[in-house]
Amino acid sequence: MKMEEKIKRLIIDALAKSHGIKEDELNEVGLELSRNSNNEHGDFSSNIALKLGSKLKGPPMTIAEEIVSSLGALVELERAEFVKPGFINFYLFGEKKYSILETILNQGSEFGSSCATEKKKVLLEFVSANPTGPLHVGHGRHAAFGDSLARLLRKAGHEVFTEYYLNDAGRQIDILCISVMFEMLRAEGLKLNDIAGLYKGTYIKEIAQGLIDESFKINKKVLLPEASASADELIDALILEMKDVAGSKLFQKISDKAVLQMTELLKDDLSDFRVNQDGYYSEKSLFSKGKIEEACEIIKKNGNAYEKDGALWLESSKYGDDKDRVVIREDGRSTYFASDIAYHHDKKMRGFDLLINVLGSDHHGYVSRLEAGLVSTGNKASDLDVILMQFVTLYRGKKKIQMSTRSGNFVPMRDLYSEVGVDAARFFYVSRSHDQHLDFDLDLATKQNNNNPVYYIQYANARIKSVLKENKKRGYVFDECLGKTNLMKLDLAIEKEIISLLGKYPETILKSSEARAVNKIANYLKSLAQLFHSYYGSTKIVSEDEEIRNARIILLICVSTIIEDGLDILGVSSPTKM
Repeated sequence: MKMEEKIKRLIIDALAKSHGIKEDELNEVGLELSRNSNNEHGDFSSNIALKLGSKLKGPPMTIAEEIVSSLGALVELERAEFVKPGFINFYLFGEKKYSILETILNQGSEFGSSCATEKKKVLLEFVSANPTGPLHVGHGRHAAFGDSLARLLRKAGHEVFTEYYLNDAGRQIDILCISVMFEMLRAEGLKLNDIAGLYKGTYIKEIAQGLIDESFKINKKVLLPEASASADELIDALILEMKDVAGSKLFQKISDKAVLQMTELLKDDLSDFRVNQDGYYSEKSLFSKGKIEEACEIIKKNGNAYEKDGALWLESSKYGDDKDRVVIREDGRSTYFASDIAYHHDKKMRGFDLLINVLGSDHHGYVSRLEAGLVSTGNKASDLDVILMQFVTLYRGKKKIQMSTRSGNFVPMRDLYSEVGVDAARFFYVSRSHDQHLDFDLDLATKQNNNNPVYYIQYANARIKSVLKENKKRGYVFDECLGKTNLMKLDLAIEKEIISLLGKYPETILKSSEARAVNKIANYLKSLAQLFHSYYGSTKIVSEDEEIRNARIILLICVSTIIEDGLDILGVSSPTKM
């Protein structure tokens, strides 16, 4: 069968699958396939999607996309693409495709790098959890995604600075402080009731133990909640009482000590998870350096603020927010929103082109607010890219795991990666798109078999290392030059599939970085590993024929190079033995 007929048959089958169109219906429309003189547009092209537009009552581009996604496999066909206004271009597997192996050999881990057309200076903020407790499994997804995205963007050629915004000011820090003070009092033998809303845990006791030499007295009556007092009212009363009896100097000392120790705990949790932020930005510095006052003056100067009821309001509704927001309260205290405005303006003042924030999906209503704050200080809304992460649910097989204790404490991130390993945790966290809910199966993550995707990928690389050792063990010397001159002998259908997929790595890097879709790298690696395992099981690689043997070893080296580079983007190791 001629190549034109083979491709037409693919189109016929694809349309039957995607739209239920029969072959005789296509004959009425006229299925045409033309050979292109310009190979940049493929070897063959078809306008069938344009012809079917009226019949299927749909845009030709949509029809073309559906046809391409439904195409079956053809050994000679490298890929098919749809282009405006609805053409489908078919690219055949030519001799030049083999040169991609030489390129990978020469470039190594640099293959696919710096593919971005417009390289930017990026500030990527992620995790930024309050320093009031250990990071939990939800933060783990943010950490794995944020760090992997930073690696991916750097791979694409962007200059990336990662940052953790440290919420070390405000009411939650006062609550942390009095939580520690309670444990200090308990350590001195004072029996105290548990107060709802205070932080509890071993970490609080450890901080208190380090401050055991500090002493203060307290009126125990304040620690007994009044029947009429709400939880928040009680907490506020405790904060005032503790500040009064301890004195502002000691209260601040305990607060600073608690924040310092909690920050070190957070850093340790992240570092052991292979996440190392380039910087930690203190919320307190916004106050001490006058950043909030500076931002407020800018929004007033730009005509974006007004006073009402003694408070300063940002006219954020005119920039897409659902209403105007208070930035300075009537008593002179700034709001959290004021801190956000100042912080994001400061990011731009530090010279970053693009600001990426990784936030929880529960912050979806905050995006327009952040954009409004950015625009009000003279910046562009397009300078901000907010990525909303969906939630994580833990399972053991089919059994759902309780995510929090009776006291409301969530499962620590460290407990998870200590159980399943950092490699499995990081891979599973980024295996699904950030906008999809993630069901994390602990049993699957710990399995040492092909059902575990990270094991499956790592095992492919380990197998390659084993083959290279076997080649030496059998007394063969790898001859790169001989292998390069015989790459055309890699003519098995699966060899061509592997080479074609390797050639798509730079495109995968580019598209994944543009879409902020780290999961696409995970999916690519799974596809590559699957092809390799199939190849390994069906093909004698270390053969007596030195020409084909050396060509196949080059292919394996290239597969290993891409697997190791892709896993590195995901923060996953590449063991040489499994």
